[in-house]
Amino acid sequence: MRRGLQSDVLKIFAYVAATLVLGALLAPWLYQFGKGLAEVFDDKKGNGPIKFIASAAARADFPRFFDRALMLSALVLLFPLGSWLRLGRRPGSFRDTPWSLRLPDNVVISDRGQPLRRNPEGWWHFGTGFFLAAGLLLLSGWAMLQAGCFVWKDAAVSARGIPNKFPMAIDWVRAVKDAVPGALAVALIEEILFRGVLLGIFLRAMRPGPAIALLSLLFAFVHFLEPPDGATVPDPEAANAGFVLLGQIFQRFGDPLSMLSRFSIIAMVGVVLAYARYRTASLWLPIGLHVGWVFGVKMFKAATWQVVGLPEAVQWLIGRSLLEGLLPLSVVGVTGVLVHAMTRTRDPVADYRS
Repeated sequence: MRRGLQSDVLKIFAYVAATLVLGALLAPWLYQFGKGLAEVFDDKKGNGPIKFIASAAARADFPRFFDRALMLSALVLLFPLGSWLRLGRRPGSFRDTPWSLRLPDNVVISDRGQPLRRNPEGWWHFGTGFFLAAGLLLLSGWAMLQAGCFVWKDAAVSARGIPNKFPMAIDWVRAVKDAVPGALAVALIEEILFRGVLLGIFLRAMRPGPAIALLSLLFAFVHFLEPPDGATVPDPEAANAGFVLLGQIFQRFGDPLSMLSRFSIIAMVGVVLAYARYRTASLWLPIGLHVGWVFGVKMFKAATWQVVGLPEAVQWLIGRSLLEGLLPLSVVGVTGVLVHAMTRTRDPVADYRS
């Protein structure tokens, strides 16, 4: 790492740790507040914002409140993190860095990494990334359907003749309407944060290879922080309820199947997205890839059921969605190879050193 800049990376990890601790502390208080609000507005009429929040709180369980507490903590701690990262910095000389925005010159972090550049092929990269990611992922889903691992929701039997226990019509229009906004929102927010801001900070502290790998592990770790299915807390109002749930979440890191089937795929996704940002010095291609992957996962989930009773050995190859198993992992890897091929005319080293 470059001397004097490695502390920025350590501050990012300290920020993540502090977010987890603060979220665990806030979760039971947020749970009590939400359930209390639901009780107060239970019998009252009205369709105002508070009534809407109260209704949502009434339906939510403790893991949902824990997730919202983490989001709130991340937002609250983001402001001191920004000030912390600027301590001891000289005024920056570049105005096109992803973290400078339109701040005054005296508070711009000095640029030593790879700044984001204007991409004249932006829309082409976005469209290519979308169809590449979504196309390959859905193609693998079609192969899983033909292998009998999944079944169309409106089909009577799977390709292997296994009956569909829950047949239902597929509303393709609604599926698209639900998938597109969510995919765009997730991709924009996460790419600006992870590949726009954080990768820029990491590239100032270390060489591209370690920067991409370390950020991708952080990306997978953050996405892995969701309660396991069926997670329960004996006393959601207890002061340590958030830490009890946090302990259940960290137990997933000791499950080899979970680590291989999901954590490794998310880490590989992070590598491909970061590499696309590095090769193009812009966010158009990683945003397109991200939108394509999220869109593909949501559409496949809306149209299919997993066939129950598959052999345990098959679960290592194919999970419950297109984001689990060795087969989807290989699809993401192939996508990364194609990203390298389509960006081979670019000179990222020149951008990195500029």
